[in-house]
Amino acid sequence: MSERGLVVHQGSLEDIETALTTATDELTVHLAGLLDRVDTTLAGWTDETPSRIAQRDHDRRLREGITRLTEALASVASAVASHREAAREAEVENVAIVG
Repeated sequence: MSERGLVVHQGSLEDIETALTTATDELTVHLAGLLDRVDTTLAGWTDETPSRIAQRDHDRRLREGITRLTEALASVASAVASHREAAREAEVENVAIVG
């Protein structure tokens, strides 16, 4: 029977954390910019027209979706950070036991 073990590369977890944070920031900035450009383009529409009402409703729902997406990405980044820290603590404890 072979020994079972777990190999964790803390640097890789840090890279994943950074990538998730960067993706979240870049998505937020990019999508907010697109929504702002749409709003600027449609600035001539009066707020009472059915088209503008529908567009504003869609914009609101899209912004809510972006918020949920960025919260989910932040949650994943937080989980990765927790696993990275737990792996670091386990390594420190194992070194202390062996040393």
